[in-house]
Amino acid sequence: MESEFSPILKKYPEGRRENLIPLLQEIQDTRGYIPESAISEVAEYLEMPAVKIFSVATFYNEFRFDPGGRFHIQVCQGIGCQVDGSERVRKEIGRLLGLNPGETSDDGLFSLEWVPCLGVCQEAPVISVNGKFYPKMSAVKIKALIDEIKNPAES
Repeated sequence: MESEFSPILKKYPEGRRENLIPLLQEIQDTRGYIPESAISEVAEYLEMPAVKIFSVATFYNEFRFDPGGRFHIQVCQGIGCQVDGSERVRKEIGRLLGLNPGETSDDGLFSLEWVPCLGVCQEAPVISVNGKFYPKMSAVKIKALIDEIKNPAES
């Protein structure tokens, strides 16, 4: 039986566990997130327990399990970023958008996530919007970035 994910799965040999990460990446690139149904299909295809796939996927910051907002903001909470003010940055984003980590705005435009580390400590505090990094953020820079996202023609 063909599913939404069959064309992606067919690109990779059945039962080959080393294809897990590329499969999950492609599903997320196609769908914007990894739905629960995809986890089950990948588990069957790669002959792995679904819990193992979920465990691997939750280890990486890049994978999401809900659609989130059109603009998905990740704020790094690594030690370097915390020392340099990531908590202030997160609070300012929350204040401007009315969001707490794990929430999506009512209009579906923004979602906010507080992640363990984005891996660019030298740029602290750093955020990511749809995978694009914004270094050395501050409350002023956050406001400008959000204004630019909301009103692209005005920037």
